[in-house]
Amino acid sequence: MMRPLTTDYTNAMLGAPADWDPTVHGECIGLPVHRDHANNRWLSWYQPTEQDIANLLAGVPIRLSVYGAGHPPRLH
Repeated sequence: MMRPLTTDYTNAMLGAPADWDPTVHGECIGLPVHRDHANNRWLSWYQPTEQDIANLLAGVPIRLSVYGAGHPPRLH
């Protein structure tokens, strides 16, 4: 699983929601992010493992899970 990276741009850490129960929902690791207030966006970076790269080359899709009432816009 690709792990999130802390970069020179990281200026915030997102954690689990207040009502998150790891025994019910699973582990929720902190997500280092760059909060770009000028453009109203959050940026995060990920480092693929060798297995991740092999999976991608084999055509295995990437899944993004976002918990909440709706899915946020995805920008590249």
